[in-house]
Amino acid sequence: MIRLRLLLERLSLRRVLVAALGLAVLIAAGVAAAIVLGGGGKKAVTTAPTPDYTNVFYLRAIKPKVTVQRCAMYIHFTWKPDYHANQYIGSPALILATGTGIDGTYRKAFKASGVTFDVGPITLGGGYRIWSAKVLSLDGDPPKNDTTIQAAPPTSSKCG
Repeated sequence: MIRLRLLLERLSLRRVLVAALGLAVLIAAGVAAAIVLGGGGKKAVTTAPTPDYTNVFYLRAIKPKVTVQRCAMYIHFTWKPDYHANQYIGSPALILATGTGIDGTYRKAFKASGVTFDVGPITLGGGYRIWSAKVLSLDGDPPKNDTTIQAAPPTSSKCG
């Protein structure tokens, strides 16, 4: 204790305060550098969410209407606007259809009542098959839900 007192008397109070202030500034700079540079190998992962530039919307797929006349079948696919889809009224809808006789990509107008896609006549000869269609995009934006609709001939049809 006496040695510390003698040291303080030899050094002036002003010098001690300046040294303490300098030491505090160095410690603050070290802490700031550790935070900015990652703190010695342990990095805190803070990633900002990447913005999603597509609009979020959903379509409601309706059960297809299947009509059979002799050995020909007609399918009526329908998608109704659901969550935020009304913003696309008047935009083109891109529909992907798969199945014998309908394979391809089709463009239809999206209306306030939704979008419909009519297929037919499809021949039922050759056995049991499944046809499907789904909306790929409205005005270039994909829906956030699966819009696939599948249709098949009724089991009572006797073409084959």
